[in-house]
Amino acid sequence: MFNQAIIRVGVRYGVICGLACFVIVVVLHLLGYNPFGDLGRASFLPIPIFIFLGLRYYKRFNETELGFLRGLRVGLSISFYTALCTAMLVFLLIYLVGPEMVQRHVAEMKLLLEESREEQIRIMGEQLYEQGYKALDTITPSMLAADDFVRRILAGAVFSLVAAVFFRK
Repeated sequence: MFNQAIIRVGVRYGVICGLACFVIVVVLHLLGYNPFGDLGRASFLPIPIFIFLGLRYYKRFNETELGFLRGLRVGLSISFYTALCTAMLVFLLIYLVGPEMVQRHVAEMKLLLEESREEQIRIMGEQLYEQGYKALDTITPSMLAADDFVRRILAGAVFSLVAAVFFRK
């Protein structure tokens, strides 16, 4: 049930991938972009690369006949440790940089909502639009880190599924 080889591969490739994702977040911030906005999606690029590398390593050195479920477990392990490592580092970055980073993200999100106001009201309704607009003022660093964690887990799960199909017997 508990396979240490899967955990070891997940930790090794997940932490390295998490560091690579974090470096991209820091570079985006230093270049003056919002690392939590649209360009922040560029920090997701290392995830499929490291999932494929980790599965290839696991298949080569631990189990040559890799099945779908075991491949999925390896990919999800890498995805989990990537998301955990990156979210912790993003949380520390936000606290080290200060509230300016969160305030800039909130300002950009408000501007984006204001630009598409009519379309958003048509889709969600006026009441939900106003609630969402007001909720932007309550964003905290821990909320941004948690959002980053969830997004990376979901992206990693999708890529893990694809990689498990690719590496199965």
